[in-house]
Parts: sequence; structure tokens; C-alpha cells
Amino acid sequence: MLKIRSTTPPPGGAALGASPPPRKRDESGLTTLEWLLIVAAVAGLAALAVVLVQNVVSDTSEQIEGSSARTTAAEVAAASIVADAGLDDGGDQYDTWANWVRYFDEKCRRIEITYGDIPGLDVDSAWARPTNKAATDMPSAAELNGANAAAATATKAQAKCEIIG
Repeated sequence: MLKIRSTTPPPGGAALGASPPPRKRDESGLTTLEWLLIVAAVAGLAALAVVLVQNVVSDTSEQIEGSSARTTAAEVAAASIVADAGLDDGGDQYDTWANWVRYFDEKCRRIEITYGDIPGLDVDSAWARPTNKAATDMPSAAELNGANAAAATATKAQAKCEIIG
């Protein structure tokens, strides 16, 4: 008697000799490697952002500090010029009031050239002989020593070199 085998699998099982059906991959989640790659990419972007922000902050602070230091240096130079103008060394350094005015006015105005890289820098330069003296008169020690930023009077000269801005 010949037995016929059925190709239909029995209930609850596979046909004899047949391989099990392939498992379906669960596509609802990511594998560990995929998560690792995502985390590494996010960490790399975060590190790049931190480096960029640090560079911008560093550059900005250097510019601010440098500008502030240069402005202070210009102010010190201006004060030094005024102090020098009020000194009388006992010699004939300034033989006339006209030479005194010209020398210190030019020296003060050179600050704008020296510190021209400072944004908005302006120099207020005002030099004048005493009101009762002629441009060709020789300065006296008392008149030189009394020089200050206030307007010239009969007894003192005006010596003003100030940084604006």
C-alpha cells in the first residue's frame, strides 16, 4: 500500500524536512550600533559648538581689552605732554610763545596718528600764551609752571591735550 504524504503542514508545525519560516526583523527600534552612531554625532556637534563659542568670546574679549589698553595709553601720553609743557628746565627750550604753542600742539595732535587704530578717538588740543604776552615774547618759568587746561589768563598759559572718545 502506497502512502501519500501530505504537503500541507500539520497544525501547529512545519512540514517535515522544511526549514522554519524566516523571522521578521523588528523595525520599530534602532539597534545598539545605530544609537551609538547617533550619540557620537550629537556629541561631535556639541563639541564643535563649544569650540566655536569659546573662540568668538576669546576674540571679542581680546579686542575689547586691547582697545581699552590703547585708549588708556593715549590718555597717559596726553597727560604726559601737558606735564612736559608746564615744565621749565631753566634753559631756552622755547625761545618764544609761538614756538611753545606750535611744538606742543603738534605733539598733542600726533597722538591721533599714533593711536589712530582706536575707533572714535579724537584729541582736543588747545594751547595759548598768556593774554598779555606777544607771540614773540619769551616764556617765563612762572607762566609755564602755571599752565593748565583752563583758558589762558594774563598770568598763565593754556595747556590742554585731552583724549575724547
